[in-house]
Formats: sequence, structure tokens, C-alpha cells
Amino acid sequence: MFLTPQDFIGKYALSKGMFSTADIQEYIDRFEPRYLKNLFGVKLYNEFITDLNINVPQSPNFIKVFEPLSEDVGSYWYHWTRMYEMDQQIDSEGIKTMLLGFVYYEYAKDLVNQMTPFGNTKPKSENSDIANTLFSTMYNRYNEAIRSYQSIQDYIILNQSEPSGQLVNITMTQAGTNVVSGTYAVTGGTGTGATFNVVSDVSGTITEVTIADAGIGYSLNDQLSIDEGNNDLIVNADYVGIGTYSDFKGLKKLTAYWL
Repeated sequence: MFLTPQDFIGKYALSKGMFSTADIQEYIDRFEPRYLKNLFGVKLYNEFITDLNINVPQSPNFIKVFEPLSEDVGSYWYHWTRMYEMDQQIDSEGIKTMLLGFVYYEYAKDLVNQMTPFGNTKPKSENSDIANTLFSTMYNRYNEAIRSYQSIQDYIILNQSEPSGQLVNITMTQAGTNVVSGTYAVTGGTGTGATFNVVSDVSGTITEVTIADAGIGYSLNDQLSIDEGNNDLIVNADYVGIGTYSDFKGLKKLTAYWL
């Protein structure tokens, strides 16, 4: 989905040999969906997956939590899972980095024990000593991932009234006429607040329409226009933002050093 074995470099570096690369991919395939379902809850996770285009979200609500995010929480808030106090901070490194930490942890902890024909064994190296759990980096990677995980959930909880239905992709199905290039309020459809940038040729016929303000509350295949010229522009809403935060049902997770 998001990660490949080649992403495990730098602070997340894992040994990648002939056999271990396939093992890392297996852990990616197993734990990416699991942690994302825990993060969002199943309903919001399913919407998140359908919103992806080449593994990148399209809807503003999902883009916001997918990318790195830092915000101050400036007042008291209460939710059934936690309470927020003055001057706390939301600080996420983004979903991809979060998943790197979780998969790193799941893979590294299982390397401590290996199953052989003779039973469960502990690896032994001739040139180095196996680090005990006190010095293992896998707990640090897990805890860093949890900070992003908690911050994403905190942002969703504190913004559960955030609207969806923003215009994401549109197609002009009929060119408007007698229109001067400019930015105009959108008319029609189920939503409010959107504006279009329109470009017209010397005769006043619109040649291009782009989204200036995405608005809120629009529906798929809404027929949109502008109150300008001959009022004959028709634009189809090909895709609108999804991911209503009020659908959040994620599981709370805490940082830990002994897992």
C-alpha cells in the first residue's frame, strides 16, 4: 500500500538480504492494514482506502492527517477517550513515517526468536552481542510511531465537525459564453462556498475551468455553473471529498517500553 522494503533505510534501516526482503514485505502486507484500521476505525479506514489515487489521498480531510501535522491545542477539550488541556501540542510525522515505525517494531521484535526444525531459537552472532530489550531501538521506533498515531487521532477528535463534500475533480461539459476570465462563485449543486477560476478566449467562450475554493457539502455528479455571461456553463462534479471525521472509531494506543 504505502511501504516497500526499500523504504527501511536510515533510522529505520533493516537488513535486506535474499530472504529477508520477502519477509519484510510480508510484514508490510500484514501490519499496514491492521494499524490503519486501529487508527481510523473500520468505516473510516474503508473510506480512506477508496480515496487513494496511486497511494495518495484525494480528499482534504484525509490529506490533512496523511501528511506531517503540527498544531497547538489552545483550550480544554474532552472526549470519551481522553481529555485535552491548555497548551498541548499535536505533532505527527505523517502516516507513512508512522507505519515505518510500527512495521519496524513488529519485524525487529520477531527477529529475537526464530523457529527452526529444532524449535524456537535465539540468534547468535560471532562478531557482536545481541542487544537486550533495554537498549533495543525497536521500542523507540514504536513510541515515535505512537506519537504520530495519537496526534492524528487527536486532530480527528478535535475537528469532528470538519465538513466533507469539497470539490476535488471537475469536468466542463458545456462551455459558458459571453464570460470574462476571472473568479466566480459556483451556483447549483448541493453544496456551498465553492468558486471557479475561468479562462475565456477573445469571444468570451470559456476554455478552462479550475477550482479556486473547494467549498463544502457537494455531491458526486452535481451539475454546477456560475451566474455570469449567458449562464450556460455546465460543470460536472467528478469527485468530492469524503472522510467525515465524525465516523471515527479508532482504538486508543499508548507508548510503552515493554510490549
